[in-house]
Amino acid sequence: MKKAILAVSFGTTYAQAERECIRPVEEALAEAWPDWQVRRAYTAHIVIRRLRERGERINTVEEALEQLKQEGFEKIVLASTHIIPGEEYDSLCRAAEGLPISEALLTSEEDLHWIAGLMGQIARREGRPVLFMGHGTDHAADETYVRLRAMLPENVYLACVEGSHRLEGILPQLEQLPGKELTLTPLMLVAGDHAHNDLAGDGDDSWKSILERRGFTVHTRLRGLGAEEAVRQRFCEKVGKIL
Repeated sequence: MKKAILAVSFGTTYAQAERECIRPVEEALAEAWPDWQVRRAYTAHIVIRRLRERGERINTVEEALEQLKQEGFEKIVLASTHIIPGEEYDSLCRAAEGLPISEALLTSEEDLHWIAGLMGQIARREGRPVLFMGHGTDHAADETYVRLRAMLPENVYLACVEGSHRLEGILPQLEQLPGKELTLTPLMLVAGDHAHNDLAGDGDDSWKSILERRGFTVHTRLRGLGAEEAVRQRFCEKVGKIL
């Protein structure tokens, strides 16, 4: 029987982010289940369009599923690499045609306790407070970030670039940091456009610029979650539940 795992990510136009954060997740899935073929699809149509304009062919979920069926795959599951079960995850569910789909990374309370622990480990490795940038959304899943904030260990902070939990909401808290020194890093699968521009860019409205104008010493850590072995293992565990 031909079996396939379709690894579905939001996607990125940054080659380094694809290489360091998306591809390693797919490779971890292939290593965990060598008798399954691992294929790729993205849910972000704007990313797919821009990549195609550059001559890179990435399938939508619908295109990837059609291709797998034409190739005679009899068993197909979809591995989500989305962080929260928001709009992109919903679009994946609609496109899946009833096929099994693994959970987004942060779905259960157990997931939130786990990621809070990982965020604490990253802060300890940095040796200073760390502010994580989540994506945020107008979807109801935005409340995931509220639940996560309540679990964060000391020296770990979280705000989002979109949705309801913006940087300005925690600036008063950050102002109380001794020494006003911290590291910025994304709480996203990849360190792509948001990380390079909204988080660490030189523009006046980047988090780095805003904090520096307020007297902070800012360090940047442009490393997506897909580069973390613990995150790749977590995705594999979630896929294992649907095989």
